Amino acid sequence: MSRIVRIRPTAAALVGAVAAAVTLAGCGAGQITQTDTQLSAVDGANVQVGTIALRDSVIEFSDRTQGAAVYPRGGSAPLSMSIVNVGSQADRLVSVSSPIATSVQITGTSDLAPGQRLLVEGTPPAPAAPALPPAPGAPAVPGAPAVPGAPATPGAPAAPGAPAAPGAPAPTTTAAPGPGGSTPPPGTPPVSGGIREANIVLTGLREDITAGPTYPVTFTFENAGQIQVPVPVQNPTGPRENAAE
Repeated sequence: MSRIVRIRPTAAALVGAVAAAVTLAGCGAGQITQTDTQLSAVDGANVQVGTIALRDSVIEFSDRTQGAAVYPRGGSAPLSMSIVNVGSQADRLVSVSSPIATSVQITGTSDLAPGQRLLVEGTPPAPAAPALPPAPGAPAVPGAPAVPGAPATPGAPAAPGAPAAPGAPAPTTTAAPGPGGSTPPPGTPPVSGGIREANIVLTGLREDITAGPTYPVTFTFENAGQIQVPVPVQNPTGPRENAAE
């Protein structure tokens, strides 16, 4: 008479079977996961040398890209950041350099009073073309500046600094809004000496600038000294637009 031997599975065997099932299910997910469709949030570089703090340092993202390059080799790339003097002594940005650029263009102010923030944004505006004086005998254009020595046109605004015509109402002036309308990046030290503006542009790029890696940029200050900053490309606020399209 034969005996039938029944083997009951142990707890360890059950745990192993469940683990194997979970592993197979994970393999079936393939390479498409939730994180594959998400963009990494790369913040700007935050560093400090002496009493000078650099906050949210990035290469501005270009709306027009060429393939994978945000800025192509040979082109220019503007920087964006806040530079704050948190000390009690005035300082000055002496120079900016990078091995990825043949030169760096600095426009605007470079002085930093105690408690002052230097807002660096975009490329400098193109210089306005000089206005040509009107031809002799030509009627004055409304709103155009008066030509020195030319008779005043009734109802035309007086030139800046010119005496007002007898009986004319006194001109009114409106103060232009100063810089600093943008919100400072998180972690920026408070300022007490006001906000000034400047532009810093990497010119003559020696390689393509792409999103992802960081690029070394060296800042030299008169008193605080020198520091190298690993600057990433700014995160785009919308979908990329290829310049080739």
